[in-house]
Amino acid sequence: MLIKIWRLMITLVLVLGILAPAWAASPYLFKDTSGKWWEQAVAECSAAELVGGRGNGIFAPKDSVTQVEAIIFLNRALGHRKEADSYGMSQGGYNFPAGFPAWAQRNVAFAADKGYISKTGIPSIQPKKPASRAEIAVLFANALKLSADGYQLDFKDKGAIPAGFQPYVAAAVKHGIMAGRTDNTFDPNANVTRAEMAAIIARLVENGKINPQPDRYFIARLTAVDATGKKITVSKGGQNYTWSMANEALLYRAGKRCQLGDFKAGEYVKVVLDTAGKIAYLAFSAGNDAGSSVSVTTGYTGTIRGLAAGGQPTLSFQPDGGSLTSWPLASSVKISQYGQARDLTALTVGARAEIKVTNGNITEIYLLSSLPAGNESRGYVINVYLDYFTVRYDDGTSEEINKSAVSGTFYQLVRGQRVALTKTGNTVTAVVPLNEPKKLFGEVVSVGSTNITIEDGDDYELTIELASGYKVKDKVGSSINLSDIDDGDAVAIELNSQNKASVIQLSEYASSTSGLAGEVLEVDNTGSWSIRIEQTDGTKKTFNVASSVDVYKDGGSIDFEDIRTGYYVKLKLNSSDDVSRIDVMDYEVLEGEVTELDVSGNWSITIEKDDGDEETYDVSSQVDVYEDGSSKEFDDINEGDYVRLVINNDEDEVIIIAISDESGNNGNYTGTITKLDMDDDEITIKRSGTSKTYDLASNVIVEKDDDDDLDLEDILIGSVVKISLEDNEVEKIEITDDEDITVEGELKDARGSYIILRQDNGDHKLYFADDVELEDEDGDDIDADDLSDFEGEDVVIKLDNGEISSLEIQ
Repeated sequence: MLIKIWRLMITLVLVLGILAPAWAASPYLFKDTSGKWWEQAVAECSAAELVGGRGNGIFAPKDSVTQVEAIIFLNRALGHRKEADSYGMSQGGYNFPAGFPAWAQRNVAFAADKGYISKTGIPSIQPKKPASRAEIAVLFANALKLSADGYQLDFKDKGAIPAGFQPYVAAAVKHGIMAGRTDNTFDPNANVTRAEMAAIIARLVENGKINPQPDRYFIARLTAVDATGKKITVSKGGQNYTWSMANEALLYRAGKRCQLGDFKAGEYVKVVLDTAGKIAYLAFSAGNDAGSSVSVTTGYTGTIRGLAAGGQPTLSFQPDGGSLTSWPLASSVKISQYGQARDLTALTVGARAEIKVTNGNITEIYLLSSLPAGNESRGYVINVYLDYFTVRYDDGTSEEINKSAVSGTFYQLVRGQRVALTKTGNTVTAVVPLNEPKKLFGEVVSVGSTNITIEDGDDYELTIELASGYKVKDKVGSSINLSDIDDGDAVAIELNSQNKASVIQLSEYASSTSGLAGEVLEVDNTGSWSIRIEQTDGTKKTFNVASSVDVYKDGGSIDFEDIRTGYYVKLKLNSSDDVSRIDVMDYEVLEGEVTELDVSGNWSITIEKDDGDEETYDVSSQVDVYEDGSSKEFDDINEGDYVRLVINNDEDEVIIIAISDESGNNGNYTGTITKLDMDDDEITIKRSGTSKTYDLASNVIVEKDDDDDLDLEDILIGSVVKISLEDNEVEKIEITDDEDITVEGELKDARGSYIILRQDNGDHKLYFADDVELEDEDGDDIDADDLSDFEGEDVVIKLDNGEISSLEIQ
């Protein structure tokens, strides 16, 4: 998954919209776009800072857009560039796969939390894989909340489009986002090129579906053209504005460059202003002739600031990133929320909305999911009953919600629907349906060739038909076979528009029927009953037990009083969070120190138990591994770790491994140095995504390539090392890689062929590679001679064979 950092930085330049050096007469033209069909679309998006080149005047229009780049393009197109680039990711739960580029994580997390993509699908994203035409259609149609409204696809290759994708493709085609090929095929699996992506974005603006920068990028009607003075006047939002042309402005008509004198008053034009407020791009819009009856629609997303009544009501609206503007409401204005018609009383101050302005009047208002203050939780509807519904939250817990207890507006819900619930205290103040695929959760009862039956969180058995082209995945998103799904497995099933199973994935969290399992620590059968267990992730929790609890062991019923400490049990909770069922499993729990780990072929683990005996155990390929409550991979376990094993005696294999807090006192660990504190004699190592700080022994040995005469000051922070622990102190640091790594620090000194990098443990001399790439804090290319101007600044450096292949000023 890893590629050279300099190539990552070039890609970063692309997706962040940093402009390439000027070529020809404009910074928005490129050597490989001039004169081609894609020239105008690329120039438009480049002027609007939505795309950029690859350097040296090259745009690379035929290069494929990757899945990650597509998501970042989407964020830019919807006007969320700054917000997405600096997104805090505070909601968590993103589960990025190993090797996922750090520079892309904020944008992907932002898109997931906005509902543009599914958060549960993040582990399946392949950052370097080209995005297909079908995937782009789904991405944009979902984000823009577009509906096919009965539109039927008639492409010859319709059958090649996955069934779950067809409604989105139909919506994308119906609304003019994408079109078929000349041979009446959609070609769903073909890659989308950079040129095609620019054309899609330009088309969305033209059609009024998006408006990423309303104050800089818009469609307006020309009222005057001053070719001599190089100025135009347009009518926008009911007001007239006059702008001058930038010296390097690009002008287009019917896909070809033209002169300002070719435009006439009364025509509609698409305008992009540069940062100085001058026109950088001007194009005739929608092919309308002067004097004809035209209808131009512009879309905005923002906040309602006021509503003035009168003969024709006027709405004050603050577009995101734009200026407060007032537009009159058209007499036939449509107001809706969640698909239901609303009236003027719904236009309250502070409400979030998407509006469409046609010829200066607001024609459509779509009220967004503006949740009231309180604690928001998201989940999926399990079932809907006459006076209540049940919901499964994202943390795996479930709850019964009485409809009478919902103080806010309540909309019709369906099984599997994604919802956001807001609570103030114990009162539900809002239940908001979200525009995401439906999902069902439960335990597998049976698997057939055409369907799957599960028992959901309410003990209902549901049989779901398998969609054409359905996918089956394990917990981390890797493809597996349907035959790998066993009875009793906890699964999450994503449904397509026909309510058929399009994706079946082994669930990280079991359903509420089986989501709580662990070793019994204590049983209280006096007074109010309770049971305390140590769960699979190592956490300990006490549960109240219902007096009518059902307890099962070895296929028969037993009394609650018969449960013993040390039993391994599965618990089921009722709507009051009391234990209503306990299943005693034929599991065994053992503890010990790992002495050997076999990750080749059939997995196994060898531990030395507290009595000194060593035993080797087979490990399930679906084993769950936990450390400090977080999920880990089996190969993240190290020799010397102290672990708790849960063994399924029926299968005679380990199914759960919990790395104990007693781990880390002794053993060898490999990771990346993130900090080296010489004052406090501490070293911080990041491994498997988790950072941990260790004390350094007074006589710690630093070794590289059998050279043990090194000091701590010789270590480059960012190196990959293997540390040896004894009594929780680092006795030896073996540097395994300090030549092909990424490092950070302060640029202390810049010379002709090298720099001095200052880190917490001292200064390091690093030499430039022959083809070194240097960038300033804005992403612009700089020369080595310019580096002296940045001394004292923080830098990020990529080393290749020990030499600087790229350096970026922070």
